[in-house]
Amino acid sequence: MDGMTRTGFLRGAASGGAAVAAGGALAFLASPAAAAPSEQDLAWVRFGITAEAVAVTFYARARTVGGWSTDERRTLERATAAQVAHRNAFRKTLVDLDEPVIDPQDIEVELPDAGFASRSAAITLGRRIESILLHGYLGALSTIADPAIRRLFAQVTASEAAQHTWLTSLQGPLLTDPFPSVHGIGTAAAALAEFLP
Repeated sequence: MDGMTRTGFLRGAASGGAAVAAGGALAFLASPAAAAPSEQDLAWVRFGITAEAVAVTFYARARTVGGWSTDERRTLERATAAQVAHRNAFRKTLVDLDEPVIDPQDIEVELPDAGFASRSAAITLGRRIESILLHGYLGALSTIADPAIRRLFAQVTASEAAQHTWLTSLQGPLLTDPFPSVHGIGTAAAALAEFLP
């Protein structure tokens, strides 16, 4: 696949969003085993690959920032491994469906240098990235028709929530929103595109 740019990413997300009206109702009525995933479902999987690439880059770079305790640095290493596992699971989903796959080297990620100026700055940037993933994945869970893909997103969302909670706990008491916002593919893609060239 050609290199992923912000424009290409947003264009792909938009085409997936348009397919929901045509494919969403049919996918719901068809039996899960017989129906191929809709373009909307596949757009969410591609979003997931790109989102996890941003998260992998963040956690790998955050580990180089000074000020972390030994336990925090180990947690960052585990978070990096989790993001790689998420990305690989999303990629495998496309491979198993004989769909074009986005390779990690095709995704250029541009994170702000200011986000790594200190431990505190890295925590703030990490929380922002994790929030984008969480709100986007909640949107995926509310629109994906394919049960296997929806289950994968549910598992990844739970993992991202744990990572977001950990980062949040490093900055003080946890404040929870009883009903977090749910982003559609367009809104989620626009938020994530901030970290793509």
